[in-house]
Amino acid sequence: MSAINHFSKGFIIGVANIIPGVSGGTLALVLGLYERLLGAINNISFSTILAFLGFFRFNAESRERFKLEMKKIDIFFLIPLGIGAVAAIVSLAKFMTWLLLEWHDPTYGFFFGLVFFSISTPFLLIKKRSLRVFVLAIIGVALVVSLSMFNGEATKEKANNKNVYATEEIQQSTTHKPAERGLSVARGVFFFVSGAVSISAMVLPGISGSFILLLMGGYFDILRAITERNWLILILFCSGCAVGLLLFTRLLEFLLKKFYDETLGFLTGLVIGSLWAIWPFKSWELAGGEKIYLDNIFPAQFGQNEILTLIAFLAGAFLILLFLRLEKKTDSKSLAKV
Repeated sequence: MSAINHFSKGFIIGVANIIPGVSGGTLALVLGLYERLLGAINNISFSTILAFLGFFRFNAESRERFKLEMKKIDIFFLIPLGIGAVAAIVSLAKFMTWLLLEWHDPTYGFFFGLVFFSISTPFLLIKKRSLRVFVLAIIGVALVVSLSMFNGEATKEKANNKNVYATEEIQQSTTHKPAERGLSVARGVFFFVSGAVSISAMVLPGISGSFILLLMGGYFDILRAITERNWLILILFCSGCAVGLLLFTRLLEFLLKKFYDETLGFLTGLVIGSLWAIWPFKSWELAGGEKIYLDNIFPAQFGQNEILTLIAFLAGAFLILLFLRLEKKTDSKSLAKV
């Protein structure tokens, strides 16, 4: 049951990581996985690789070392979570792109419901709510809102220049034959670095890794690589992700050990700030036949789109409350056994 639970949560985190403005780190935090996930990834080291390779010696000592190492990195937690996230990204990359283009408001409404009804989760983990914690929370909110506004300004510039933002760009690129899409060394380095930077952002609640990837100019390239199975680009990008993840999680693990309440206060601020970034209703302009979404607005009328967005919001709220309830039951059973 716990494996299915972790797979489901991994799937939601994977879906979140596809959408610009939605943070997988936020979902990991509000789903109660954040600290455990950081600890598990932080325990992955060179000895993990050696233990894995040593397993194929097929002797008792190697198997025991492998077993201890897998326990150290919490493998039965990481595997279903990772499979769920990868399954979501691989299976839904194209579908989510379509949803963002055709059903923008309900899609963001769903994630707004997820985050809105779970803000208390990271806040309640803070042991001592001092002035410093609240100041850091405010800084976290300001950081995410500032990044969101910066994205809005960049998008406005694209709209003014009449650049095509989404589908048209993908369609033009996919008309090229694979042989015509050579990968230079500089481009290869770009995909590696963009993987390292975007995954570091994904780890932080409130900071969308796909949004950072969009700012870097690699978002649609990666979506194309996933749908077209361009393994060279995907290997370079995933290698960068692995390096960035291992380095950045160590930093966060250190901060949580040394400054637990302050770090959680800052992370809570990031989660609250993400509500601004994922507010579903936005003003828009047409550029190249595509909608360019700009500033947050409140709908002037309540029509079909707004009703669907409200339903999606309630669905997201229901899902997160269901997860939190299941988590509470699981914790109660664990305590009863002790």
